[in-house]
Amino acid sequence: MTHLTYELAALLYLAAGTLGALARTRPRAAGGMVGLLALGAGLHAVGFIGLHRQTPPVSLESFPAALSLIAWLIVVAYLLCLRMFPIRSVGVWVGAAAGLVTLAADAALRWLSPAAAGPHSGGTWSHAHVLLSAGGFSLLALASLAGLAYLAKERQLKHKRWPRLGLPSLEGLDRFEHLSLSLGFPLLTLGVISGFVWGADRGVSPWTGHSLWLLGAWAVYLLPVGLRVVRRQHGHLPARGVVLGFALLAFSYVGIRLLGAVA
Repeated sequence: MTHLTYELAALLYLAAGTLGALARTRPRAAGGMVGLLALGAGLHAVGFIGLHRQTPPVSLESFPAALSLIAWLIVVAYLLCLRMFPIRSVGVWVGAAAGLVTLAADAALRWLSPAAAGPHSGGTWSHAHVLLSAGGFSLLALASLAGLAYLAKERQLKHKRWPRLGLPSLEGLDRFEHLSLSLGFPLLTLGVISGFVWGADRGVSPWTGHSLWLLGAWAVYLLPVGLRVVRRQHGHLPARGVVLGFALLAFSYVGIRLLGAVA
């Protein structure tokens, strides 16, 4: 039942992304996109209940559950941000990203080793690490999408022959990127700290490949945070820093764990 719920949620996310693409020429499709994202998020939440009721239950600290949580939080955070920013055209990327990540989480539940998908008893610190890291990851994913949209919009304005993408204004994307970065980076910082405390509490060395890559991604984020949040600088340089930082973060949070689980 959990697999079916996840697959339906992923299909709804991907369908929402398709409607988001159509909204460039058919504005009414934007409303359908938002509705499909909300419906997918609701089904996705039901999937978490299914994970908890499995025998044995799949813990939140497991890789598939954490991956699923990230996809769900990306959609929820985006829907909440829509109340403040006119960024519906970014929904095409949000739907595609959430759909693919949800399918990856479902595949991980089906095919990864039992150690990767089974229960863990990490206690309070493990739950804090997963929740904080997933929250930071989802918000920084949105900041990265806003950064990509900003760079695409800027290129579109500079080269008049470049295809029109129907993206929001540079000012709107910049403000959305600033908010997502301002909220996501502190959560990522707390996630890194809680992860080290979790390792120390278990009596194991925190200096793993996963933690080192995560620290590297955190350090890269200091550049866009310093430029955009502290110095209030606008433009393509902070946007590129956000995109680069998220690429490293995605590899450290997902790639390293996936390679370790498969191995």
